[in-house]
Amino acid sequence: MWFRRPATGADEATIIENAKPAEASAPTAFPKVKASKPAVRAKRVVANVPQFFLTLNPDVVGSHSLLTWKDRLRHQWVNNREGFLTSLGLHGLLVLIFALYLLPMSGQGRPAILDVGWTPIPSAAAKEAMTKPVKIESLIGPVKTTAGVSEAKAKKKDTKADDAKPGPGENAAKPVEVGGALAARTGEGRAVIWQDLKIDKSERGIGAGLAWLVRQQEKGGNWKLHEGYPDPGERVIRTDAGATALALLAFLGDGHTPNEGQHAKVVKKGVEFLKSIQKASGDYHDHVEQGRQTAFYAHSQATIAMCEAYALTHDPSLKSSCERAIKFLLDSQHPRDGGWRYQPQLGESMGDLSVTGWALMALHSARIAKLNVPMDNFERATLFLETVSEQNGARYKYQPNDPLEKVSPAMTAEGLLCRQWLGWPQDHPSQRDALAYLLSDANRPTWAPGRRNVYAWYYTAQVLHNVGGPEWQAWYQHTSQLILQNQNPGGGEVGGSWNPNKPPGSNEEYASKAGRLYLTALSLLVLETPIRHAAIYKPEMKNEK
Repeated sequence: MWFRRPATGADEATIIENAKPAEASAPTAFPKVKASKPAVRAKRVVANVPQFFLTLNPDVVGSHSLLTWKDRLRHQWVNNREGFLTSLGLHGLLVLIFALYLLPMSGQGRPAILDVGWTPIPSAAAKEAMTKPVKIESLIGPVKTTAGVSEAKAKKKDTKADDAKPGPGENAAKPVEVGGALAARTGEGRAVIWQDLKIDKSERGIGAGLAWLVRQQEKGGNWKLHEGYPDPGERVIRTDAGATALALLAFLGDGHTPNEGQHAKVVKKGVEFLKSIQKASGDYHDHVEQGRQTAFYAHSQATIAMCEAYALTHDPSLKSSCERAIKFLLDSQHPRDGGWRYQPQLGESMGDLSVTGWALMALHSARIAKLNVPMDNFERATLFLETVSEQNGARYKYQPNDPLEKVSPAMTAEGLLCRQWLGWPQDHPSQRDALAYLLSDANRPTWAPGRRNVYAWYYTAQVLHNVGGPEWQAWYQHTSQLILQNQNPGGGEVGGSWNPNKPPGSNEEYASKAGRLYLTALSLLVLETPIRHAAIYKPEMKNEK
């Protein structure tokens, strides 16, 4: 026979085994046990568990169940203080977590939006529909945008390459003239441009970089960000559409088209790949689900490449693809705030400047290709630029809700380039302030750990080239030499490319995640800046007020 008595201190869970029979003279409520009966072995009891009272005294039976809640708490505190405190702490923590989760967000004036999403895999019928040709009009405009612009208004406000009309206000959208924007890529003036810059190695460096890209092209005409060569990008950002677009931009920027140039066949295969993966919606991104970080980067870059190919060749087989791509971009702009991000913008979603800059350049590339783009989309983009600007438009940040501390050279250069293409005059006070910031010693390009930022240089180069002058020449000479000095020599797996990890660049550059092809394409585009686009501010405009 065994029983447990109320435990105190070190006597917790004391077990009395093989208890002897009670003496006849001792008062007890238990029946006598014969001495010859084998003793019952006790089971092991774990210490520090809640204790129970075992008694047959009729005066106290059930008394524990009649205790008040205060008495029960007091009993738990006295007999199981450690467990009581643990339970109290855990429940308090749960209450705090739920409170923080349920409390409405405040301070920014609008809710934070997680801009991701997934769409179901299309059915067989849907996939078949996506592969069928789509009948569209020969021109995009007039387009009824998500902002509710009527067809009449859209038609009235459509702009072509050379007939953009200025609107009212200092920062109103007045898209610049784009006639002859790509002329230096293939024209005779190309050689003069290189001579004026007094740089004899840029063309050789560009040639070596393009040769590396040629070696990386897949049989299907595409390129890859995430595999196929040393130091690729992370798999999470894989997009063959984006990789192909970046590679094509580098070839097109040096004057290679699907019809002309040393790498014409390479470019043609890349263009055909983009056409083959374009969805019925016009989207070039090579993933079905929406909300991926690469989505509108890839689509915008592919749209730029396709519009440039069409502008340089006038190949009618490219026109329809370009028009559908532009329409998808127009319809994906935020209907009120004017920005773009990782998926079509609606309601309380919020655009970012990094994606918006690429999307706007795609619209300007459409204008270069003489495709219609409604003025309303440029006006809304201007509204978005206002929300990501600081210091009267002299500094820029990633998203509207970002604090002033989020201002960066890359975003300032990208925002300023958007302003230039949307009609800011060269002597705009905020532009002068922004240029001084970009040219400061703190932002001087350097190939050092945590300091290299080719993404920022890509935009800074274009901004300074548009303005021209000795500051642009000095900046380009310094930066191009820096890039060329760090280009991998020779051929083979890496010759002609740039290593994204030696040294690791700044977080804003993103090369450590996007990989070798990404950094190589951006480096080539920086080197090609003098011939990619004609400067926005023509010599006769330099002194205009």
